[in-house]
Amino acid sequence: MSKPSTNNSPDLLKALKYEVLRVAYNKKYFYMLLIESLFASHILMSFVSVGKDGTAPFSSWTYSNFLSLIGPILSIILVLLCMSVFSEKEIAVRKIIFSAPLSESKYYLLKASAITVVLVFTASVPISLSFAYYAYYFNFYAYAEFLLPILLFLLPSQVLVLGLALVAGRINSRLLYLLLPVLFLGSLAMKFPVWFDLFGINFLSLSLRRSLGVFEGPIPYTLPGEFLYSRLIFIFVGVCLLALACRGSKKYR
Repeated sequence: MSKPSTNNSPDLLKALKYEVLRVAYNKKYFYMLLIESLFASHILMSFVSVGKDGTAPFSSWTYSNFLSLIGPILSIILVLLCMSVFSEKEIAVRKIIFSAPLSESKYYLLKASAITVVLVFTASVPISLSFAYYAYYFNFYAYAEFLLPILLFLLPSQVLVLGLALVAGRINSRLLYLLLPVLFLGSLAMKFPVWFDLFGINFLSLSLRRSLGVFEGPIPYTLPGEFLYSRLIFIFVGVCLLALACRGSKKYR
């Protein structure tokens, strides 16, 4: 008699799909996407069209500026999505789930995975709008040139905020509300040091020629070492916080 399969991957994928729909299939998320799309369109038409410090609208520097402005609103949406994991309704459901075979660590890992999937889709909306903008107005299709700016100006901040939001939510859900004004302050050019510049807004608010020491000719796409190292630190800390948030505990929060 053959033994039943112990592979539960299909069940986990089904559970992930269910969680993604729970997070994204609602009016609240639709309005988030609408606001994000309108904001991205405004940036494209108002800032990107004139270029960054004399560079072309489709240069890596201009696109980095676009991403740095999109980063804060994307992080705020991310925190709002994380709030759904720690809502009173979700806590009541969680107590029932924890009595089932699904462990607490797997529960939070499933939630984090679902939020990550929704976050990727949310980030793809302004990026897709920018691609359409470049194609329509400039007949520009070399989108591969924007991969490095995305990895430097969008990925690190979102990984850090995701880990931070999940840990804060597990400690006390009210801490998530404190994250919102912090992220808003991060969207302002407040002369933070380069290594503390989460979204890159402060760095890009300065004159590129002066900060990079390039006073003639084209501005090469080179970033200070401390800025690059800080991106790696953001990702490392975010992953560590994510692992901490997904660990099991003896009592439910």
